[in-house]
Amino acid sequence: MAQRRNTRTEAAIRTAFITLLKQKGLNAMTVSDIARLANINRGTFYTHYMDKFDLCQQLIDNAHADLTDIIRTSSARYGASPTNSRIELIQYETILQCLVYIKQDYAFFDAISRSGNDMVLYSKCKELIAELLTVEFEQQAGGPANTATVFSVYGREMIASATTSVLWLWMRRGCVEPPETIARFIDTACHLPPVDVMNARLVERSAMARQSGASGPQGR
Repeated sequence: MAQRRNTRTEAAIRTAFITLLKQKGLNAMTVSDIARLANINRGTFYTHYMDKFDLCQQLIDNAHADLTDIIRTSSARYGASPTNSRIELIQYETILQCLVYIKQDYAFFDAISRSGNDMVLYSKCKELIAELLTVEFEQQAGGPANTATVFSVYGREMIASATTSVLWLWMRRGCVEPPETIARFIDTACHLPPVDVMNARLVERSAMARQSGASGPQGR
């Protein structure tokens, strides 16, 4: 029962923090504000967190841990994107699961984004995607010796930055498009020349072709 009470208390603190982050911002809110809105006393707050900054950091760390688990679990579970192609370094399902997670917890991500504290989480997620790219590419290339080139270093940075930026832009736009749409865009855009990525008809046509290929004998 004690653990359940702690979980409920932390959930109440989290909800209060998100609300106040939107209303006041991190610098303006106080621990008393959080405690009052969470219907707890200050002493209870301090049994869980050192201060409001520690609370903010722990929430960001928790989100990063969740996304890390999603990416690693999904990547281990799915061996390929809808095309079952060897050149897929980030699977469609992995991207989709991350998008679904962000949308389900949109209130938190929106509040963090508005407060300007999301760049810490952005950087951590980009590093995580870059790590995944390295592992996947090394497996496909036959070892680290075959990936330690200037092109692989900059290529990894470009793919990781682009993928993370699309995720964050979608979030900052309010997650208005379905997660499947954005996941399909990322999956498709990786296989198109940059100039074609901005052509909606070409992206949609390519996406439909890739989905059609996935439904064939070699699909999932």
